[in-house]
Amino acid sequence: METEWLRTFIVAAKTENFRETAEQRFMTQSTISKHIQHLEKELQTTLFERQGKQVKLNHIGAHFLPHAKKIMATIDESLQNTVSFLNGFTSQLTIGVAPQIANSTLPVIIHAFQQQNPSIQLTIELLKSNEIGEGVHAGKIDIGLSKLTSTRDINTILLAQEPLQLIAPISKKATDARTLLQQETILTHEYAPYWQDIQQVLQQFPGYKIMNINQTEVIKNFVKQGLGIAFLPKSVIEAESHQQLLHSYSLKECSHIVSNTYFLSKYVTADIEAFLAVCHSVYEGKISLEY
Repeated sequence: METEWLRTFIVAAKTENFRETAEQRFMTQSTISKHIQHLEKELQTTLFERQGKQVKLNHIGAHFLPHAKKIMATIDESLQNTVSFLNGFTSQLTIGVAPQIANSTLPVIIHAFQQQNPSIQLTIELLKSNEIGEGVHAGKIDIGLSKLTSTRDINTILLAQEPLQLIAPISKKATDARTLLQQETILTHEYAPYWQDIQQVLQQFPGYKIMNINQTEVIKNFVKQGLGIAFLPKSVIEAESHQQLLHSYSLKECSHIVSNTYFLSKYVTADIEAFLAVCHSVYEGKISLEY
């Protein structure tokens, strides 16, 4: 049984259209038909119902589809592992990370880890914080870097508790923070765990205005463009502060509010412990956020 027959079948089962399958597989339609015919001959059964040019997956094809996907996943994983071995990698880790972390401390963590562990291949998956714990528990990712804990029974380590900074455009740096809160639109990330605490503080500033933007990088860009102000963790805005692209304030009314970062894993291995050690070093300031 040829693997290319299986790849063609998987696409055809999804599209139920041989012309579209040919386009996706960069093959001729006659080649697609031959692949399916060869596979059906090998299995000694039909996989599609044919009515003229129309094709529809039949019940046998539907039964075979998950098995075909499993076969190809195993083959692809084996090929990837072999290529990794030939490139000098002896093991691999899949990291699930929240976008806010991916856009701040993750590049430094990755750089430091690869310097210390060149034989470990890393795969990065961007996930929402509430999805990371599920991914770790299901074994889809080895390590989670999240702003939230998980309800699952997995290893959870608090990496950092960062103070929040009120950020404003450089053009507003001469204006005090309390005045800004009364005059400027507050750009919010309403899914941030600390947002409810911020709202409690904002009750001291009657008439404050908010705009929901649930993407941290967009929030920072809007602030740079003078479209508002925002509360963000220190590590998230550290680079822009150093480059004087944003001005930050430490508001005493918010001194009790922190942004937590968690390290999640289901198992403890030498590779995972090595990655955890680098994370600790970055968040404790032993490794510079600039490299």
